[in-house]
Amino acid sequence: MAENKNAQQVREITDKLEQGIKELFESERFKEYLRTMSKFYNYSFNNTLLIAMQKPEATYVAGYTSWQRNFDRQVMKGEKGIKILAPAPYKAQEEREKIDPATQKPVIGADGKAVTETVEVLRPAFKVVSVFDVSQTDGKELPDIIVDELKGTVENYEAFFDALKQESPVPISFEDIPGGAKGFFSPVESRIAIQEGMSEIQTVKTAIHEIAHAKLHAVKPDEKAAPEDKKDRHTKEVEAESVAYTVCQRYGIETSDYSFGYIAGWSSGKETKELKSSLDTIRKTAAEMIEGIDGKLKVLLAEKAQSAEKEAEAPAKEAILEEKPEVPIYRETANYAYEAGELESYRASLAANVECRRAIEAAISSNYGDNRLDADAAVKSVLEQFSPERVRYVLANTIQQKDFDGRIPQPLKEWAKTVDVCPENASRFLVDKPNPGLTALFVDAFRQQTEPQKEVMPEKTEERDPEVVAWENDEITSIEVKTVEVKPPFAPLPEEAAKAPKAHRLTAEEKEIKAAVMDTLKGQIAYNNDGMRASYRASNHSFNLLARNGIRIEGNTVTQNGEPLFKIHRRHAARKTQGCYRELMPTLEYVRQEQKQEKPSIRDQLRTAAKQQPEKKSPVKSKTHDMEL
Repeated sequence: MAENKNAQQVREITDKLEQGIKELFESERFKEYLRTMSKFYNYSFNNTLLIAMQKPEATYVAGYTSWQRNFDRQVMKGEKGIKILAPAPYKAQEEREKIDPATQKPVIGADGKAVTETVEVLRPAFKVVSVFDVSQTDGKELPDIIVDELKGTVENYEAFFDALKQESPVPISFEDIPGGAKGFFSPVESRIAIQEGMSEIQTVKTAIHEIAHAKLHAVKPDEKAAPEDKKDRHTKEVEAESVAYTVCQRYGIETSDYSFGYIAGWSSGKETKELKSSLDTIRKTAAEMIEGIDGKLKVLLAEKAQSAEKEAEAPAKEAILEEKPEVPIYRETANYAYEAGELESYRASLAANVECRRAIEAAISSNYGDNRLDADAAVKSVLEQFSPERVRYVLANTIQQKDFDGRIPQPLKEWAKTVDVCPENASRFLVDKPNPGLTALFVDAFRQQTEPQKEVMPEKTEERDPEVVAWENDEITSIEVKTVEVKPPFAPLPEEAAKAPKAHRLTAEEKEIKAAVMDTLKGQIAYNNDGMRASYRASNHSFNLLARNGIRIEGNTVTQNGEPLFKIHRRHAARKTQGCYRELMPTLEYVRQEQKQEKPSIRDQLRTAAKQQPEKKSPVKSKTHDMEL
């Protein structure tokens, strides 16, 4: 009796579906839709492939001026065009044999040769042009016979959707589906995916649509030449949407605005051949789904009513969180765990560390607003899930991994060093999504809530000078004046000034090396910030100078022939730009240790001076021959 009633209701709903689609085809909305769609150019197979390769999600494509002239839409600034090939034939002059129109044979001249003539011919050619998808334009909305999305709620939505999950032959999951699709059924993976964040009505309608696909159009390798496998995509979509409309109508969920346009869009014409040929399949499938949903929904609603009664009868008590057995922190490596037979403990501890990291990131994100972090609330929500020891372990690992970051205070870095963290897989439970400054605020609040504060010792009463007490009590009979020489604090003592190290003054060669290093770092930072679009490149002169002097940049240290020369102090912007903190120009600190040269002795100095003086040669005596008279 119930089966006959369901079948009768399904028949009435499908008759209403046929009538609604027929009225849609005759409506002014459908005519306006056809007028608009006729303005779009039908591209060749090759151009369709080019469009799909460059923009797979493209739906309606037209040229720049065509969007303005035919659709009152403007291509948005900065959009990149889709390159296709457009015909561009050109005229050319060509010598041909003259044909007699009567005989259709070449005309022979007096010299016995064929007479030629110059004719103008049209030769085919192509040129590259740019077209744009509708998603790259803005302006007047295009008419459509399908509404964008159904809005509204469903009574007992959670129980109804649980019944759909039980009715589905494959598992159902929510995810972010690219390309604008609201859901899909994957025969290969044997699963259904639904776009997250939609309204309750749209979610339920999409789920029934995909369940119908899974029931009617799943690939069954054990059956040879199944009739469902021979149906084209138009027929499959019409069947699935018709089943979804019928089932939704049975439960009072109105989807006419969406389903009528969807079925009409997939039909081959006003005759709706796909719908008429599949009516028996649609009615049978819809009736089976309604019967299955009714049984499951009845059980689920009864269980919900029982649980509500138990909650009403139970006395009001304070909510007490049940303490889950905490997984102990495993501080050894995987190799050690393997040799010791403790791999299960290692894996469980690593999984708990990862979950703790996610909880910390979620707590910081949910408690941050108006440029303010409610750190106490964030820490409290994390401590409700994990022990203070595990939270301390994850936070200490995070700060140890970010020891280079100047946005984390130095006292927190010193605190993190006191916690022994195994470096293996440390990046997997690294709190990296929030700003390091927010992470530091979280760590401060955590330490205030979990670590015992140092007790403040009561101030000792200062022992007062007896002479001062006597002065206040008028017991002074005489005053002895003492003169104390006070030296100004700003003038250092000569011996202290001599001991203070003098700042190193860079030589001309070191200055040239420093300039080349800064030029190289500037190029590296520009590439790290902007990638291939970086506008700054280091000069070849800097590269050659560094190579000639044996200079290398190793992490945060500049070395010369393997010895440290400069230390690099890196800096980052305080705010994000394009989703990341841009690196700023660093500073260089001279760190080369100067070799102390021992002063030579006086004897060595005299020997060196004697060697430097030129040897004195006695003058050559010339013999003179005097003539005597």
